[in-house]
Amino acid sequence: MKKFYLAIFYCLLTAFNIHAQTPAAIDKQNDSAELSLNQNPKEVLLQSGKIKMAAEAIGYKKGMARAIAIMGVASYKVDDYAQAKILISNAAAINQQISDTSNLAFCKYWLGNIELNQSKYNNALDLFQTTYELAEKINDKKNIARSLDGKASIYEALGEDDKALALYQAALNEAKQGNFTVWYPGVMQSLGNLAYKKGKVDSAITIYNEAIKASDQVGNLNNKANCYQKLAEIYYGRKESKKAMEYIQQAMALFQQTGSMSSFSYSRLLMSYILLSDRAYKVAVDLAEMSLNEGRATGEIQLQKDAAEVLYYAYVGMGDKGKALQYHVLFHELSEANHNETLTKKLASMELEANFEKERQIAKVEEAKRDAELGAQIDKQKLVKKVSIIGIFLFAIIAGLAVFAFNQKRKDSSLIAREKKRTDELLQNILPEEIVIDLKKAEYKVNGQATVLFADIKAVAGKNQGNTFTKPMLSELDYYYKAFDQITSRHKIERIKTVGDAYLCISSAAVSDEDNAINVTNAALEMTQFVKQDRQERNNKGEAGFDVSIGIHTGPVIAGIIGIRKFSYDVWGDTVNIAARMEQHGEDGKINISAGTYKLIKDRFKCFFRGETEIKKKEKIDMYFVEGALG
Repeated sequence: MKKFYLAIFYCLLTAFNIHAQTPAAIDKQNDSAELSLNQNPKEVLLQSGKIKMAAEAIGYKKGMARAIAIMGVASYKVDDYAQAKILISNAAAINQQISDTSNLAFCKYWLGNIELNQSKYNNALDLFQTTYELAEKINDKKNIARSLDGKASIYEALGEDDKALALYQAALNEAKQGNFTVWYPGVMQSLGNLAYKKGKVDSAITIYNEAIKASDQVGNLNNKANCYQKLAEIYYGRKESKKAMEYIQQAMALFQQTGSMSSFSYSRLLMSYILLSDRAYKVAVDLAEMSLNEGRATGEIQLQKDAAEVLYYAYVGMGDKGKALQYHVLFHELSEANHNETLTKKLASMELEANFEKERQIAKVEEAKRDAELGAQIDKQKLVKKVSIIGIFLFAIIAGLAVFAFNQKRKDSSLIAREKKRTDELLQNILPEEIVIDLKKAEYKVNGQATVLFADIKAVAGKNQGNTFTKPMLSELDYYYKAFDQITSRHKIERIKTVGDAYLCISSAAVSDEDNAINVTNAALEMTQFVKQDRQERNNKGEAGFDVSIGIHTGPVIAGIIGIRKFSYDVWGDTVNIAARMEQHGEDGKINISAGTYKLIKDRFKCFFRGETEIKKKEKIDMYFVEGALG
């Protein structure tokens, strides 16, 4: 019973405290909550929720709307963008009703950030421009600085660095005029980013360190973490892994503290790159897999792509070719998923430039209208005449812009046609005709039966020498690849790619199943004979030689073009993986084939059954050594 009365007392006390609040007290609490957004946004969510309740209790709509907006920004800071948009939109609606221009501008700015985060550049621009216009009406320096900073972020995202730099500097000037010290560190970090992109690395380091000091002064932990991450990136690029690791650990600790888990995932991925450079492959794999899974959960393609790249190089370093190939394919698939991004940004940049021009003209018209309304003594006839002149002037500008756009489009079309012709000619010089056709269609296709060959060239161990290729031996590797290319060409086999010391080729889909298996087997015998003969000649000279193990499998494959700027023709599927498995379970100087290939060539080649191996999900497959041609 005692506990029951205590609970009632606590509820009454809470209710009394809520009702005892004044608008001034609520404004002060909102100020405190806003200042804490970059330190502990999760705590701010709870704090601003209580402020909202207190404001509702006394009917203080301005305080309530601001508390809701701060809750929305806190949600944005912890990567809950959907909830952030709902809360900030609700706050904006209340501010619109009560004509709170400053807080409405604040809401529009953060809604613009949400659109920018989703690469919706035009929507973001409209919101940042609205922020600017609202703030300019009441000479609100804070929100003017925010709006200019937002526009600069758009230009930076689109690669228009010079325009971004001018806007960032303008934002910093407005913030200084309004004594908006909280805003300095973020703009400084952006200026550091631009300096780094322009190759002014030492200048960028100086700016980041200044931004860290400024962040400490105002308690902006998120910005401090971002600067640490950029410094880690710089020192990683300079191959100073110890220093890079120190900075990235500090960044991760701060991101974890503020709850910015998306930024934390990118920091963790940068740590895996650093570990990769130090050959700590196992830890790099563990960290990269975490970032890959988080990228899949949030739909962040860039995070997934970078994680797949780390996993590919880590497994190459660990000597696990099967896993390396798996992540190599995933990396290219994710790269293809982003293949329209550059074009989209270019088109967005053109649209934005047109929008900025339109806004400038609209601003001029609005200014003229305001002047006309203020001058009530001006004769109506003069006012009509003035507006008519302005209309004609605008029509002339719009007509001029339309003519310019039409001419520019015609020039662009002509340029595109010329570039397309040059590209077609280049493709026909470096790829087979049927592959060029596939490239133009930009699609993948499932081939019928194809025979895949994996060859692994190995240095024969001598004194102080293992299987690893050293730098002087890379020219020897090139020597073997050229010989293999000549052999495969004679047998109508397409070389797909080389990965380190591994050589991958596939039979032409233009011949029958049996013929393509026979062609690949003949080529494999020539390869082993070539390597054997070369090794004998080297041994006669007292030099270390090389050996090769070959794996072959026949089955269906998926083939197509991957990449954009550095495209390549590639193949995927279980057939490729099984061929790789055949090579892994083979022996030096031997050709190890699967049962599928054996059925097609058994009447033409002498083969020796050597057991079976597991391929996946406990499925097993017979293996044979090819010893030579029959008769």
